[in-house]
Amino acid sequence: PGIRSWFDQAGILICRPAPKSTSRLGVALKGGHNNEHHNHNDVGSFVVILGDGPLLLDPGGEVYTARTFSGRRYESNVLNSFGHPVPLVAGKLQRTGSQARARVVSHGFTEDTDTLVLDVASAYDVPELKKLERTFVYSRLGAGSLSVTDEVAFSKPCNFGTALVTFEKWQELPDASLKIYDQKEALHVNITATGAEFTIEPETIHEDLNARKEPTRLGINLTQPVTGAVIRVTFTPQE
Repeated sequence: PGIRSWFDQAGILICRPAPKSTSRLGVALKGGHNNEHHNHNDVGSFVVILGDGPLLLDPGGEVYTARTFSGRRYESNVLNSFGHPVPLVAGKLQRTGSQARARVVSHGFTEDTDTLVLDVASAYDVPELKKLERTFVYSRLGAGSLSVTDEVAFSKPCNFGTALVTFEKWQELPDASLKIYDQKEALHVNITATGAEFTIEPETIHEDLNARKEPTRLGINLTQPVTGAVIRVTFTPQE
């Protein structure tokens, strides 16, 4: 299929390492909107594959119940945005509907690097929110890497954070970075923030999933309200 698949109308980018390269890191990046078929509230979501397995992911669908197809559908923490690796803005999850839509600000593709910039502010019903852009940069160099950068601006101080979602094991390291790993592979997760310090807040998502296991949401939350901030999370394979 080549080193990338770009679905411009859906706002979805799939990036793959070059054949016979030293990188084994692949990613799927999602813009889209929140009124899609079998919708999840997941504007700006992403998946990271290392080797043949996803270490960071969308945990998938829940076991169907009457709630799934009712007005209570988005009480589910795997169908609403809590169960996806997307921002939490002023304490609010993403809203539902086609107005909650990622706008492609820019994209650029080369043999070495693919970049996608999304304006995802419309996904949040927060009057104080003035800007929220998510920038993905995928590199095929060396072992490969992905950086996800959220730049936010408010008209007055508000809380802000983002998240990672995994089924696998994780560990917080002394330098405030993370390791996410299974029996065969490991990702190093480097986190930087401007505007405020951050904390890692893990939470098990207790929903009945088709995967028959419960994911962990790793909240990356600023410790105080901000008028502007940048959180950058960079993923690289680890020995």
